[in-house]
Amino acid sequence: MDLSRPETSVDAISLDVFASFEAARADWEVLFANAPASAYQSFGFARDWFETFGRARGLTPMIVVARHGENARPLALLALATSRLGPLRIAQFLGGKESNFNLGLFAADARLDAAALRALLRRAARAGGVDLYRLANQPQTFEGVANPLALPGSSASPSFAYGTSLPATASELDARFSADTRKKLRKKQARLEKMGALVFEHGATGARATEILEALLAQKAERLQDPSFASGAMRDFVLGLCGGALEVHALTLNARIIATYAGFTHRGRFSAMLNSFVADEEIARSSPGDLLLHSLLRDLLSRGVTRFDLGVGEARYKNAVCDETIALVDTLIPATTLGALAAPVLSALTRAKRAVKQNPRLLAKLTELRRLAR
Repeated sequence: MDLSRPETSVDAISLDVFASFEAARADWEVLFANAPASAYQSFGFARDWFETFGRARGLTPMIVVARHGENARPLALLALATSRLGPLRIAQFLGGKESNFNLGLFAADARLDAAALRALLRRAARAGGVDLYRLANQPQTFEGVANPLALPGSSASPSFAYGTSLPATASELDARFSADTRKKLRKKQARLEKMGALVFEHGATGARATEILEALLAQKAERLQDPSFASGAMRDFVLGLCGGALEVHALTLNARIIATYAGFTHRGRFSAMLNSFVADEEIARSSPGDLLLHSLLRDLLSRGVTRFDLGVGEARYKNAVCDETIALVDTLIPATTLGALAAPVLSALTRAKRAVKQNPRLLAKLTELRRLAR
């Protein structure tokens, strides 16, 4: 946003609050084409997520469009959905935990300070019957632009996201990793090559993309002992995205899919959403996921991609390739007295969750308890 421009007057802004995706589509696509945003803010991602996850959870779309000027051009769009928690009606970003970055879409000249945004959100809340906004997993800045919704008083999200800038050449990429790391990867690849034909596949399309995604979901279901990956909303969501912008990458051994990556490329940034590898111990010990990840990075370089992220959540392999820890914040904005009473409780729950996530021993125990509960 151009900081040399004066603040936009709230009185000059009109609001539309849509419960229909199609009603907001034209405004959405105009803003998405120009606003600082990730692929998770695309119309297709949000709509497909709602159709597979949101509707089943009883959510209601609440798409807020702020307009300015005589021609009522779109100034900002917030892709939200509402749900009930007891008597409390909460608005949150569409996308749930499947979205790694949550942002509003703001025009370049949208000069809205914290007070103006809070006033507009209160107006939208009255139209949508909302008590509280719970805007989670927001980067404080994105693509070098401050996030207007990371308002003062926001609290740190439970987890970080991980990313990196990509160099111009493969040799520069290799130089980021120690000689010992490169040697270990070569040995692991050689070990797999002794077992059979090893092939890296990038940008699979059509039926082959579907086949790889089916393998990805089956591998995650097996390794995590979580059958939800193999059926239901998750499967429908992932396979539905296959026909859109979701990119699919795989490593095969004797035509068997042994590792996968799926994600999005938007404006020179690749965002990994899902990855997997086989549970077969003999294969897994050669780190097929790491081998595919390094091959994927080289493929992205060849296509001129300059940014790469591995999303939210701590993991060893993320630290191995990403040199940036991306701080995320959760923003609670009460719109009613009931919302103001609930906000401190939800904030305390977020702090407790963060304390667990940032303590490896507690996190390991919690993960084990979840596995036993399935």
